[in-house]
Amino acid sequence: MGSSVPPDPGTRAERFQRDLNAIFAAAVRVEAEPDILQRTLDAAMRAVAGTRGFLALVDHQTGELAVVCTSGEGWTDDNRRLRLHLAQETDRGITGHVALKAEPYVTGDVMRDPHYLRYFDDVRSELAVPILGASGQSNGVINLESTELNAFTPDDCAHVVSLAHAAAAALRVQGFRARETALIETGNTLTTLMDVDELMAKVVHVAADVIQFEGCSVFLVDEASGGLMLKASSGVLGAQVGAVAYRPGEGLTGWVAAHGLPIRLAAPHDDPRWRGRLTEFPQEEIGAFLAVPITSRSRVLGVMRVLRRQSAAPWFSNRFMESDERLLSAIASQLGVAVENARNYQRLVHVQRMAAWGEMSARSAHMIGNRAFALKGDLNELRYLLEALPEQEATAEIRGLAESMGRGIERLEEILREFRDFVMATQLALAPVDLDEVLREAIEETYPRRSPVALSLDLAASLPRLRCDARKLKRAFSELIENALSFQPEGGEVRIASRLAGPDDHALCGIAPSLASVIVEVADRGPGVADDARERIFEPFYTSRVKGMGLGLSIVKGIVEAHEGCIREVGTPGQGARFLIALPVLREPRGEPEEPRD
Repeated sequence: MGSSVPPDPGTRAERFQRDLNAIFAAAVRVEAEPDILQRTLDAAMRAVAGTRGFLALVDHQTGELAVVCTSGEGWTDDNRRLRLHLAQETDRGITGHVALKAEPYVTGDVMRDPHYLRYFDDVRSELAVPILGASGQSNGVINLESTELNAFTPDDCAHVVSLAHAAAAALRVQGFRARETALIETGNTLTTLMDVDELMAKVVHVAADVIQFEGCSVFLVDEASGGLMLKASSGVLGAQVGAVAYRPGEGLTGWVAAHGLPIRLAAPHDDPRWRGRLTEFPQEEIGAFLAVPITSRSRVLGVMRVLRRQSAAPWFSNRFMESDERLLSAIASQLGVAVENARNYQRLVHVQRMAAWGEMSARSAHMIGNRAFALKGDLNELRYLLEALPEQEATAEIRGLAESMGRGIERLEEILREFRDFVMATQLALAPVDLDEVLREAIEETYPRRSPVALSLDLAASLPRLRCDARKLKRAFSELIENALSFQPEGGEVRIASRLAGPDDHALCGIAPSLASVIVEVADRGPGVADDARERIFEPFYTSRVKGMGLGLSIVKGIVEAHEGCIREVGTPGQGARFLIALPVLREPRGEPEEPRD
């Protein structure tokens, strides 16, 4: 892009004032960036009566100077390209020198200047001024030339500096508007998407439009393991989406998830938390790191991370700025709401299906229960008749058959109780509860007095009282204790603990540090849970035991989530299962106790 500068009536000072006002007005009107930059260069040429000039901007990805517009005499496509190459010379070139020092530079005789690179034969004087960014580093350079010796005065330099400031302001306004547009687009788009994978891909695309980076990845907390699963990436990690994850608290990314706080570093390798295990490009090339938590309702859902390569240009630092952090945090916040909405939609669909299934099963259970009751009556009558018969007529085979029928009816009644518990798991009657008291009652009612399995208790004193359904929570704790005992029939240990949630718990359970929570832990020394089964053990009808329908852990999960808590299995396969239940500490509302809710 180039132009020649037409004469303008009025004094030079009047022309300069009009030009400066016009640039600011163009910025407010949000004219196209190339037009504003060309207007700025032309105004600079008029202000100093220059022969020719160019304006170069720093490429934020490569750090190189790129000539974006020219003005005056002698420019062709070929010499623009050559001039661009010469602009990269930092040891001698005036343009590169100004970009490096971020200060204006004037020479009245280029032939005697140590930095000058000869390009046009008629050049005698040169003036170069940096276009500064918010951090004070050079975002570009305005370079002006004259065929006269000592052509540029201190006033000329001051005028061009003012124009450079106007251009910098215009570029910032352009950036703000682009970011505003991107955030609006993000909000409009993300709230309409109900598929989490689509959300991840979209947010990476939106972030690329407003934040310059070479790599971007999104990780979500895996509800089963508590680790950070890769869900989307713009770099080479894209091929490993869904297949790789950080362990809870691992590396910088895991730290962000565990603490719910952002990290912004110019040299991530020097940080003791750095692990460099999953990177979008070779870690030795990483020059800047920015990661922010994805949160919703004070709960950490995941981490959004962007990286830049090391800058090859000495005048340009590609570190992320505070404004980048604020923008990425805003995008992550919108993403958190969108993910929560998508998950709520999926839960709603699941709840509606379960409600339909529950209604059907409740009716079926009622009808089956009636028949079971009738069969039980018939069986009692049969037993009465058998008792009245002489021993030789009531054979052992018939009596054994009657006992088998009795056991079958008892099992049928157990199944019906499981159905009812499953349907009623989320219907709560909330009241102030001492959690440790509930735990002790569950242990007393569930734990055998002469069990070969040792019991280890570590219950914290003076935990805050919760508003819970004590009966339902006791049912959940009892189920976990029974599970632990069933997987250690020959002996072992069950460890039951309670405590206020700490940093490790925040990481394992994916909860924000700002959300006060109480942790209940039930661990054993049984075979543990295989990695590929962690997500399935909470599904209805999934079981690895001979006895039971596989509804136990589904009931536990339903009870915990109805209390707005979460449950995770975080044990090591082969070394025992370890269940963590996180229950939020809620303020007790004033007024009457709450009614049971679905």
